[in-house]
Amino acid sequence: MTSGILNVNKPVGPSSFAVVRNLRRLPGVLKAGHGGTLDPAAEGVLPILINAATRVADFVHEWPKTYVATITFGFTSDTGDGEGTISPAGDPATVTRPGIEMALPAFTGHIQQVPPIYSALKQGGEALYRKARRGEQVERVARQVEIHAIRLLDYDAAAAVARLEVTSGRGMYVRSLAHDLGSALGTGAYLSGLTRTAVGPLMVADAVPMAMLAAAGEGWMRWLLPMDLPLRTWPAVALDAAGVAAIRQGQPVPAPNSTTGRYRLLGPDGDLLAWGEADATRRIQPRAVFSS
Repeated sequence: MTSGILNVNKPVGPSSFAVVRNLRRLPGVLKAGHGGTLDPAAEGVLPILINAATRVADFVHEWPKTYVATITFGFTSDTGDGEGTISPAGDPATVTRPGIEMALPAFTGHIQQVPPIYSALKQGGEALYRKARRGEQVERVARQVEIHAIRLLDYDAAAAVARLEVTSGRGMYVRSLAHDLGSALGTGAYLSGLTRTAVGPLMVADAVPMAMLAAAGEGWMRWLLPMDLPLRTWPAVALDAAGVAAIRQGQPVPAPNSTTGRYRLLGPDGDLLAWGEADATRRIQPRAVFSS
């Protein structure tokens, strides 16, 4: 079974799940999932995990993500982006490039952020956007997210439109960032455009258009990246035949040293067999086995 990661360039329009559904039709694909939601109005890098690679999804989610966000001041949106109802909120003439730059440091590091009401975040087992569409009043709780870096690329004062480059950890909503920046500047703002330019080592310049993949037939596999890509920075343990047998039976193997944490477990041919975690007893317990 062919497994790996596709660096897909999602266009504006389809949801992330629609991209997954489309690529599940490729020859040889039994399972597929994505490595981080992109809203329908957003474009750019969408990692698609194929077959056994769906089991490393959590580690893809740990990769930092970089965005170029277009933010329009003087208005708000009930969805946080251009898909919603746009309402005037303040005088955009008061926004200046120095004012934006002075406000940005408050949005770096670990910050508290309220997720958008129209989001896939679940509450009580149901996505918030479903509750919102029924007109339910939902109390959203602020969550801690991390923004590694943020900088102003340019600002068009006549249109009151800024472009920001933002690098963040998981769970950060750029729509909420746009809203909060507008609030900080006293004018309101909404996200009028979004491109995800990178997810970890996956760059938008290298991403494959969804339509190209869908039309490639069996040739789609030439764009498949190794499924162990998110694990490449972990220490590796090469197993002999006895170690392979133990791992396949769910049994631990000795760790090479006293360092606890995650390990890649490789078969005699160097291929990824499993990943595991070492504890203080210097034993590595397998957590996921990828081949039988």
